[in-house]
Amino acid sequence: MSEPWIVPIVHRGLVLVEKGSEDLQVSLNGVEVPGTGPRRSIIPPPQAFKLRTGKSEVTIRPGGWTGRVTAVVGRLVSGQAQDLQDPASDVAVIAFSGTQIMAFATARAADDGRFLLVLPEEVETGPRRVLHLGIVNSDYLLEGGVIAVGQPEARPHGHRRSSTSRTIRIKIACPNLKEAPAWGDYHFARSLQTSLEALGQRAIVDTADAWYSRRDDEDVAIVLRGRARYNVQPGKINILWLISHPDRVTPDEYADYDKVAVASDIYAQTLRMQRVANVVTMHQATDVRLFRSDLSLPRKRSCLFVGNSRREYRTMVRWCIQRDIPLDLYGGGWEGILDPAMVQASTIANVDLPRFYASHQILLNDHWDSMRKNGFLSNRLFDGSATGTPIVTDAIAGIAEVFGDTIPTAASAESFAALIEDGLTRPDIWLERAAEARRIVHEAHSFDHRAAELVAMIEDLS
Repeated sequence: MSEPWIVPIVHRGLVLVEKGSEDLQVSLNGVEVPGTGPRRSIIPPPQAFKLRTGKSEVTIRPGGWTGRVTAVVGRLVSGQAQDLQDPASDVAVIAFSGTQIMAFATARAADDGRFLLVLPEEVETGPRRVLHLGIVNSDYLLEGGVIAVGQPEARPHGHRRSSTSRTIRIKIACPNLKEAPAWGDYHFARSLQTSLEALGQRAIVDTADAWYSRRDDEDVAIVLRGRARYNVQPGKINILWLISHPDRVTPDEYADYDKVAVASDIYAQTLRMQRVANVVTMHQATDVRLFRSDLSLPRKRSCLFVGNSRREYRTMVRWCIQRDIPLDLYGGGWEGILDPAMVQASTIANVDLPRFYASHQILLNDHWDSMRKNGFLSNRLFDGSATGTPIVTDAIAGIAEVFGDTIPTAASAESFAALIEDGLTRPDIWLERAAEARRIVHEAHSFDHRAAELVAMIEDLS
């Protein structure tokens, strides 16, 4: 009988033991880990440690790893993985599903850590499952390393059965492509499109003027609800992703959709209490390929606020001016509210946002009233955190459930001023906390994660 094994990754303190060995003793540095079952929870020490099952031993080193999945084509998964503490060494990448190891690959240091992992045929032709990819002997899952694979279970349904690769049209409220670069939803949709394509889907972003132009070339509609209601096409899969402004959606509209994904735990529960069917929570996300930490950039001892005026003197901007807090302001519509000299520029291109975030000590964020009240976390929280930038935001319900204590909130001018003073005078402590927020985002809130969730959702609805 072969010796039972441990999946050689300890992610968030979770030890995975070979299925069928649930009663096996697991020890951490010689001390027994309590509990039974294939999943054992531990508090990992900050330094390297050893796990043992019977005669098998695994050494885990927390921290000092980096890597990401760059593409998934059929059974081929490509990406990069590196040991930051020993850049000259190769590292092993593993794909696993639950407690089952599916495939290994070597990321060659001489090739900038690139790897190509070949999944077994059973993964592509077998039942649907979710794979995780991480670095062997680490606590690190790769960015974008959550992948939906396999065939969905056949089940009767009113929808047309489509192939594994579907045509998914992402509907956004932006009027047309000419105006699209100025719309945040467009960049959001484009990042989602890229992640869906990496999972083998054919994804297209439709602005409002093209919503109904190619209904013959559409298997799935993902609607990012904006100002106007979308008229769904019966016989196709229709998914609503409500990422903001819940006050704009009428109760009867939810019934149009096969699935209602809500970017708020609080509001998802509200809809369930209102007997809305097929509701799931799916928070906003970030594009980890674009929003990256850049340690080479010096951070300016100043706050950054990026946003239009919305025809009002936005609270955090007003507090900065009143308290003489250093502020770099970018956005439009501030005429008649502020001296034009106080506005650095009317806009920042989306591709340049990571550089601006990473070159300031504190990023400021606020929410529309309806979002704050109902717990819809702003996309800027995810984008800014992905760059490792400290953030101060307004008090919003539900933020601690996603970000823990990594993003402080301010509910008054006094608490805001105290936070900013602390953040500007103790940047190292704030950067450590921001690094934890970055880890949270990279491990659970990238568009690759959302694309995998959506593909799994579509499979279930097929």
